Amino acid sequence: MTHPASTGPALPVSGLVTHKTYTIRRSTVLAGLALLALTTAGSGAAGWYILSKDDLAARLVARETTRQYAYEDRIAALRADVDRLASRALLDQDGVEARVDELATRQAELESRQSLVTALADTLQAGGIMSPQKAPLRPRMIKPEEPVRASGVTSFAPIMPTKPTPALDSPALRGASDRKADTWTSGQAEIQPPAKRVEAALTRLDRAITNTSGAQLAALKDMDETLAASQKRLRGALSETGLDTDKLAAQSSVAKGGVGGPFVPFKIDPSTGPFEATLSALQPRIAAVMRLRSLAGQLPLAKPMAGEVDFSSNYGYRVDPFTRAPAMHTGVDFRAESGSPIRATAPGKVITAEYSGGYGNMVEIEHANGITTRYAHMSAILASVGQSVTTGTVVGRVGSTGRSTGPHLHYETRINDEPVDPARFLRAGGKLAALD
Repeated sequence: MTHPASTGPALPVSGLVTHKTYTIRRSTVLAGLALLALTTAGSGAAGWYILSKDDLAARLVARETTRQYAYEDRIAALRADVDRLASRALLDQDGVEARVDELATRQAELESRQSLVTALADTLQAGGIMSPQKAPLRPRMIKPEEPVRASGVTSFAPIMPTKPTPALDSPALRGASDRKADTWTSGQAEIQPPAKRVEAALTRLDRAITNTSGAQLAALKDMDETLAASQKRLRGALSETGLDTDKLAAQSSVAKGGVGGPFVPFKIDPSTGPFEATLSALQPRIAAVMRLRSLAGQLPLAKPMAGEVDFSSNYGYRVDPFTRAPAMHTGVDFRAESGSPIRATAPGKVITAEYSGGYGNMVEIEHANGITTRYAHMSAILASVGQSVTTGTVVGRVGSTGRSTGPHLHYETRINDEPVDPARFLRAGGKLAALD
């Protein structure tokens, strides 16, 4: 319905209510909806955070607790490893000390054996059986403590670390239980730990003692072989005399000079080991050889004249130079110039030094085992009755006194006053001279 325009203010119609109409833009509506959505989302997020905050904290606490327990477990494991290493080090120390004691005992035994080997070598050298060139050398004795000191180790107690414990996830901590303590690293060089150095040093010492023990046993065996060869040669040479050398050797005296003292037998148990068994077998052979050599030194085996032996008449039956009839020649004649020195053929005592019938000027010497020697036709007697002589002592000079056709030496060898062929003793002496 239309109303006519008017010039004044419109007056309300009686009984009618008039409302204002507002117009809202679309952008305003969208902004309001967006604000409402953001408010709702923030309220929801705040509510979720409030609801889930306690559970997150619990999980964080549980995680840290787990890490702490794992760290403490790893530290406990490392401490157990340290304790185990310390215990092993103490056991290793006890083992090393026991081994050092064992090596010290073997060292003392080695020195005792070496003194025996040296004494035997000196005895054989003094007896002329072994030359000094073949004598066993005395090895340098190394004390068991020397290699231990040389290794630079004075204690086997474990060294506790002073550095801070590495972090739980560090490679050093993760690999500590997997690595073996075989070497220590210093810069770029790897060094053996003290226990390894000591073990190597003790092993070297053990090897040295074993080698020295073997050398001592080899020296004894070499002595045994030398003695066996000497015994065989002595028996062969002395057999030329026709005497019972074993019987005479048993009666001969080996000791010379001022020696003596109570007899204390040296006991050796052959079942102890090869060294003792060899030494036990060696002793009777040494005694036998020494007796044979002593017997050889008592028999008239030397030549009464210097130089080559030149017989002008042998022992036995011959044509007498004066009667031209068969006769017994009780000695041998040495061709020599007048005045040549005549020497004793063995140690002994002069029992005759005078003119004696057909012997002319004669010297008779008494030796061991009932043996005597006579030196006749001398131009001069240079010994006196009762005089002690040694092998090589000049007792007179060559001449032609008594029943003689010219200058020469008549030499006799007698056993219990019965003449025997001197050539047997001279041959034995020649063989022994060749052995020396």
